[in-house]
Amino acid sequence: MAAKLELGDRLRRIRLAQNLTLKDVERKARVSATHISEIERGTTSPTVGALARIARALGTEAAQLLREGELPRLAVVRRGERHALAIPSWRANLFPLSGAVRDAEISLIDVEIEPGPVEKAWPVSRRGEALVTVVRGVVEVSVGDDTRLLKAGDTMHFDAASPHAVRNIGDGKARLVWVTTPPWAF
Repeated sequence: MAAKLELGDRLRRIRLAQNLTLKDVERKARVSATHISEIERGTTSPTVGALARIARALGTEAAQLLREGELPRLAVVRRGERHALAIPSWRANLFPLSGAVRDAEISLIDVEIEPGPVEKAWPVSRRGEALVTVVRGVVEVSVGDDTRLLKAGDTMHFDAASPHAVRNIGDGKARLVWVTTPPWAF
């Protein structure tokens, strides 16, 4: 039973990190929201095909959802081995720069954002902090009712539990370095 709960917990964390509902994943994966909920709660196991479709819908690989055992104390993320997590509703690609380690309290993410409006706000965690530094471009960051313009070299630190959104208002791709606590699950 413990292995099923680990899979379900990873699945739920990745889904919520992307601000997706069960119905959103159902549409993308062609797996019923009820079945996805059962997997997340650990009451059932998915078939290999369903797991592959769910992983694809979440922009990850089934192997990431199935990793076993205790996390290591050290993780190295090599430039050529980074995998992108595409999030169309945010017009963004996320590249995790921090690996999964035991007792992690932060995550570091390289974010590329296409210009234009976003369909959904970025994820809101129940607690924690976010720190974002603009490496390239011009973005508009909204936290609650406060909206700020950030340019290359600017940094913003805020309560991640506040509703927040980021929009690239420049002409080309914007690039950010994003730090979060608690860490995102990828």
